[in-house]
Amino acid sequence: MNFETVKKFLRKDNQPDYRVAQVRQAVFGRGVSYWAEATTLPEPLRQKLEELFPVLSFKPLQVLPSKKGDAFKAVLQLKDGFKIETVLMRPMRGHWSVCVSTQVGCAIGCAICATGKMKFARNLSAEEISDQALFWHQYVKRKNPEDRIAGVVFMGMGEPLLNYAAVVKAVGDISDPDYLGIGQRHISISTSGHAGNIQALAGDLPQVNLAVSLHSVEDEERDRLVPMNKKYPLDELKNAVEKYISRTGRQVFLEYAVIPGVNNLPKHTRMLGKWVREIKNCYLIHVNLIPYNNPEGKGRPDEEAARTFAAALTGMGMSATVRKSLGSDIKGACGQLAAGHSVRPRPAKPNC
Repeated sequence: MNFETVKKFLRKDNQPDYRVAQVRQAVFGRGVSYWAEATTLPEPLRQKLEELFPVLSFKPLQVLPSKKGDAFKAVLQLKDGFKIETVLMRPMRGHWSVCVSTQVGCAIGCAICATGKMKFARNLSAEEISDQALFWHQYVKRKNPEDRIAGVVFMGMGEPLLNYAAVVKAVGDISDPDYLGIGQRHISISTSGHAGNIQALAGDLPQVNLAVSLHSVEDEERDRLVPMNKKYPLDELKNAVEKYISRTGRQVFLEYAVIPGVNNLPKHTRMLGKWVREIKNCYLIHVNLIPYNNPEGKGRPDEEAARTFAAALTGMGMSATVRKSLGSDIKGACGQLAAGHSVRPRPAKPNC
């Protein structure tokens, strides 16, 4: 729901000024899913709003809970029939984080990502992105009214920096005090290494956390794992990260999926350490090690391999931790999102 458009409509409809605050509280405070639930508004107005401005820009089809209840995955159908997935995670009691998608499918084709096996269909609009956070806000308020969405990560389907303008607009909406009011320092944007837009991000959203999906510091190997490397090889990416740190003074997170026998050998520890140390102000680099999640959901993440790799890095004086994996049993963990149609559904044949 585009709040600015609704405000203009309320003025044009000669509604009293306090209706704006009532709408804001109903949608972004109480988390209503339908205007019929906004009982502070008169029924005729609710009917108009339902017809003209649906609260969400998509239709939720399914919500899958993890066995531990600390992660939920939703399948959402967009107005043109495409489907995307988004994830709700609970890193700590009472606080939830939302993982949003930015594209239908993905054009990068990373070998360790289920979305990468889909064809790219289209970019999401800013509204379709921010509405994912609004959807989970509604969900949390229905289940546990005292809980709250404490953070948003742009780590779902798609490459955020290839949908740059919509991502910047979505971050602005999510962080707007009149909307969800989630501070930009609690928002993270992940990229597979789009060096050009990393520089743009430093200027447009300097308070947002930057995460770079690295996975290897050997160009030939990274070409296979993260094909973005062919356009922006490691030296260019390193230079972009260094300039980003110099301009923002912010910490940069390197995401590294530990694939046993592939990128966690002793040589990889040495190479990663050397690559990081060559970055000016490298003390602002933190390595997030992710136990590898099979894109097809087969097997269990090897957390021991990730812990061993982390110990080797910290032994070299680097800042590194193993990121807790949530939702792998519902294919909602890192690299496992791949919803429904990757191409536009065919229209039904006419009944004649």
